[in-house]
Parts: sequence; C-alpha cells; structure tokens
Amino acid sequence: MNKKRLLLGFLLLVAVLLIAAGQPGGAPETAVAVAAAAPAAQSTGALVNAEGQVVPLFNVDLAFQMGGRVAEILVREGATVKAGDALIRLDTIEADLALQQAQARLTSAQATVTLAENQKALAEAAIQTAESQVAAAEANLALVKAGPRPEEIAAAESNLAAAEAAVNQAAGQRDTALNVGTNAQISQAQAQVAAAAAQVRTLEESYDTILTTCFDTPNGEVCPLYGTVEETTRAQLEAARQNQAAAQAGLDALQAGPTAVQQQAAQGGVGVAIAARDLAQAQLDLLNEPVSPERIAIAEVGVLQAQVGVESARTGVTQADAAVAQAQATVVQAEAGVAVAQAMLDRMTLKAAFDGTVSRINTNVGELVGSGLPVVTMADFSGWQIKTTDLTELDVAFVNAGDKVTATFDAIPGKSVSGVVTNVALVASLARGDVVYEVTVALDAAPDLPLRWGMTAVVDIES
Repeated sequence: MNKKRLLLGFLLLVAVLLIAAGQPGGAPETAVAVAAAAPAAQSTGALVNAEGQVVPLFNVDLAFQMGGRVAEILVREGATVKAGDALIRLDTIEADLALQQAQARLTSAQATVTLAENQKALAEAAIQTAESQVAAAEANLALVKAGPRPEEIAAAESNLAAAEAAVNQAAGQRDTALNVGTNAQISQAQAQVAAAAAQVRTLEESYDTILTTCFDTPNGEVCPLYGTVEETTRAQLEAARQNQAAAQAGLDALQAGPTAVQQQAAQGGVGVAIAARDLAQAQLDLLNEPVSPERIAIAEVGVLQAQVGVESARTGVTQADAAVAQAQATVVQAEAGVAVAQAMLDRMTLKAAFDGTVSRINTNVGELVGSGLPVVTMADFSGWQIKTTDLTELDVAFVNAGDKVTATFDAIPGKSVSGVVTNVALVASLARGDVVYEVTVALDAAPDLPLRWGMTAVVDIES
C-alpha cells in the first residue's frame, strides 16, 4: 500500500515536469511549487490505510511468583471471573507446614511475653515488700535506741505469768493422764462388765426360748416366734455382746495403765509449756537489760540489709523490663515470620487481576510451572480495539488521536465497523524491514459481528 503511494507520487511528479518542460523558462519554478504542494494535499482529507489485529480492551498474562506443581485448576477457559477470584492453586504442603511452624513460634513468643510480664509484676511487688522491710528495720532501730517502754515491760511480765500458769496446767493434765486406772475407776469398769454380761445372758435365754418353742401339727412343725420376734431378739443379743466386749476392753485398759505413747504425749505438753515460759522469761530479761551498742549495731545492720534488698528488687525490675522488651521483640519477629509464611502460601494461588474472562490456560494439573512463566491469559471482552501492524513513518504523521476510522475484517466480508483513533505510538518498531508505528483504534459496539481476538482488520483513517 505504501509502495503504491510512493509510485503514484513519483508518476505525478514526472507528469508535472514533462508539462513544465514545454513552457520556456518555467520548468524549475513549477516543478518546485508542485513538489512542495504535495505534502499539503496529503494532510487535508487524506485517507490513511493500514492493517491491524482485533484485540480486547485489556488483556494480561498471569504467572506465579514462585514455581511449583499444579494441584488444582479452579476455572475453565471462557469463564467469567471477578478480581481476586482463585484461578489455579499449586501444591501447598510445604507452605502449609511453614505457616504452622511460624504460627507455633508466634504462640511460643506470646507465651514468653506473658511470662516476662508476670515476672515483672513479681519484681515490682518485691520492691514494695523490700521497702516495707526497710520501714520495719528503721522502726526497730528507733525502738532499740529508745529502749523498752513501761507498757512493753508490763506486757512481757503478763506473758511470763501466763506462761507459768500454762506450765502448771500442763502438769496437772499430765498427772491426770498418767494416773488413770485408780481403784474407783477399775471398780466402776468391773461393774459395767458384769452388767453387760448379765444382759447378754438374759438375751441368750430369750433367744433359746424362741428357737425351741415349736409345735407339731398335721401340716408339720410350727414355730410361732420365728420371724420378726426372732430377728429383733437376735439383733439385741448381738448389740449386747458388742457392749460387753467394749466394757471388757475398757477394764483391761484401766488395769494395764497408760501406754508409752500416752505417757510421752502427756509429758510433751509439759515440755512445750516450759519452753514457752522460758521464752517469756528471756524476753522480759532482754527488756530489762540496758541498751547496748551491740544491739544498736545489729539493728543498724538490719536497716542496711533491708535497703540492699530494695536496690536488689529495683535491679530485678530493670532486668524484668529488659526481658519483656526482648520477648516483645521476639513476638514482632514471629509475627513477621507468620506474615512471610502466609504471603508464601498466598502466592501458591493464582488470582484474577481484574473482572474479566479467562481466555487461555497454559498448564494442566500435575505439571511443574516455573516462576514468571504465563499460565493464564485474561481479557476484558466488553469492547474491542484494533492495533495496527504496518502503519509506516510516511503515514503516521497524518494520524492523530480522535480521527474517525472505518474498519473491515477479512473473516467477515461485507461488514464494517466505525471507530476512532485513541492512541498513536510515540516509539517506532520494525516490521519486515519497515519502520512502523502502532495506532490503537477503539471500535464502536458491534454486538452482531462475531469478532474474535487476533482477527485481521483493515482500517481506513480519515486524517
């Protein structure tokens, strides 16, 4: 087409030169004028013709960011999808495991933070305890320096008197416990045994009478006291025998006297009471002694030790703060690990980039796909465009955005569609040795035409 245009221009130039040759003195000027006028004639109302291909409004090749084995194809060619819909999923076994491990590390890190925070709370409580101990030590020092008050001495004397009374009481209880088995107690126990034995004998005689009171009748032997009377008497006899055994055991214990355990327990109570009395006496003696430099020094040491405890507790809080910060940093790292693992898992699923149609799927289940290799082509078929393939540099200067276009198609003879130029490429490319520029034409709606992606089209551009 371009060669024809060049040939036509060359023939026109030759004709003008031949005509001018017949006019004396006018050939050079006329030839120059005609040659200069030729471009102006093309720029006004010229019809630029070019070939192109039918393409959708928008299309994109989708690829995985990482390689893997195709586990599932979730759509088919021609399916309409929404942006974000899953299209193809790779095998995610390793990615799932990595995510689980990252989540486990995050859970562990969060538990470490909780533990560190609890340790910090304990350290802060330890400061309060240590400060209380300082206050108590300082109060004790003040008391030591001031000496005992009269009311303290009176209280110590009262405690000593109470302790001495407790010793006397414990001794009495010991004597009572060790003097078990007196003649009167034994006589009383013997009487109880005799009474219990008499009751047993009486019940035995009654029970024998019940068992032997029977009569012969035409229908056989009849024992009228059997049944409720026999059962009641038998139960009473059993209880009486147990009572007799208990009374006999009590008598035996009185006659045997207190056991070694009873004697030790009785004597132990007295020992405890004596120890309490000695402690009360020592406390009273201490109060009555004059305040010595040694006691003051001991109290002062107690204050210093308590103050050291406060400093130690504060150091513990500082260390606990550092442990909390470190644990929180570990949580941040673990959260980042989870995010990375989740991102890796998400990359195993190829999703639709926009609302459109799946026009081509370039893989099958079980195949290995590489990173960056297109596996799905999506397109927006809501409208059609034509992209020229042979518009040369000689014609592109006459084409501008907004120019009207008439397009015909090799596959649909006799039909045309109007359109408009929407873009003229700024950068050239080479096609079969020619410098060409791609021009994009937006076609008007043509729902009755069976247009398909890749069809050859011829466009007439009214420049």
